[in-house]
Amino acid sequence: MGRIARVQPDVTGLDKAFDYDVPAALAGRVGVGTLVRVPLHGRRVGGWVVELDPPEIVERSRLRPLAKVSSLGPSAELMDLARWA
Repeated sequence: MGRIARVQPDVTGLDKAFDYDVPAALAGRVGVGTLVRVPLHGRRVGGWVVELDPPEIVERSRLRPLAKVSSLGPSAELMDLARWA
């Protein structure tokens, strides 16, 4: 079974993270802090992976796949600091 990434979209006014399926082809490149592209409301937007394999998820069959890995982002430790601040 593949991994699930919780992604915070980089969209003004949107303060909610969404869960996405991580395709096998991208699995080795996705970690906390990775900058990704995801489908959201009919368009692709950038976002940050803020958690991998979250404990509570919606039904797996309803998850959309990550579209693309854009770049490696900050480390997991720096992401924790950003959430704390």
